[in-house]
Amino acid sequence: DQRYRIFGETIDMAIGNCLDRFARAVGLSNDPSPGYNIEKEAREGKNFVEMPYVVKGMDVSFSGILTHAEQLARKDLREGKVTRADLCFSLQETLFAMLVEITERAMA
Repeated sequence: DQRYRIFGETIDMAIGNCLDRFARAVGLSNDPSPGYNIEKEAREGKNFVEMPYVVKGMDVSFSGILTHAEQLARKDLREGKVTRADLCFSLQETLFAMLVEITERAMA
């Protein structure tokens, strides 16, 4: 039948845009890609920092988590309350947990 069905979507911004902007906020390089550099840095993360988790039915919203992460980077990272690795780890875990949740729902 060559058709597909959209089960959910992002409400505000794509996950790639979220990762790009976060990488800039914490001073990570774009070479070879922001997502790769976030992943690499996240491997060193030891403490999970609570992030907003916004799943509405089958839709996700990334702008709130990005704003929160940018605020943490501006304040807590500079004050030494969190590490860049912990922020990368926490953002990555939260974003992909949201995607896994809606994917599991779509498959059910």
